[in-house]
Amino acid sequence: MSESYVPWDTLFSLLFMSMGPIHAVAVFARLGESDDDPAVRALADRSLKLLAIAFTLAVFLGNELIGTWGIKLPALVGAAGVILIVLSLHSILRAGPANRPGTDISEMPAAQVVFPGLFPPIAIALPIIFTAATPDLVSKMIILGLGAIILALNWLALRYAKATVARIGHTPFDLIGAIFAVLQIALGIQFVIDAWRML
Repeated sequence: MSESYVPWDTLFSLLFMSMGPIHAVAVFARLGESDDDPAVRALADRSLKLLAIAFTLAVFLGNELIGTWGIKLPALVGAAGVILIVLSLHSILRAGPANRPGTDISEMPAAQVVFPGLFPPIAIALPIIFTAATPDLVSKMIILGLGAIILALNWLALRYAKATVARIGHTPFDLIGAIFAVLQIALGIQFVIDAWRML
C-alpha cells in the first residue's frame, strides 16, 4: 500500500464483509419479537451509536496507540491476517446460534451486541491498518466516510432485520456468511504473506 495508491475498494469490501448489513441482520434478527418493538428499536439505536463511536476511535486513536507501543505495520497486518483466519474458521465450524426471539432486550447493554457481534476484532483492525499506512487527515476522513456508508446500511438492516428474515429465511444469510468466511480466510492468508514480505 503506497501513498499514491490506496485500495479503498478493498477496504470497503472488507468492512462490508466483517461489519456490514449481512452480518448485522444475522446478529439482530434473533433478538426481540418484532422490528417495531420499542425495545428493539432502542437497542438498535444504542448499538449503532456505540458502533459509530468505536469506529471513529479506531480511526483516530488506533494509529497513535500502535505508535506509542512501538508496533510496526507488518506486525499489525500479520496479526489482522491471523485474526481473520481464526474468526472465519470459527464462523464456518461453529453450530448456528440459537434462535432467541423471546430474549428480554429492554435492559441489554449495547456493548453486548456491538462487541464482537457488530464490530468484531478484524473490523477494529482494518481502519487501524489503513490509517497506519496512510496517516494523513484526508485518508482518515475517507475511512470515516466508508464507515458511515456501512453504518447507514446497517441501520436499514437492523430496522428491518426480522421482516427480511421472515421473508427469505436464515438460509441465504448463512450461505452468504459461509462464502464471506471462505473469502476472509483467503484474505487472511494474503495478509500474513504481505506482512512477511514487508519485514
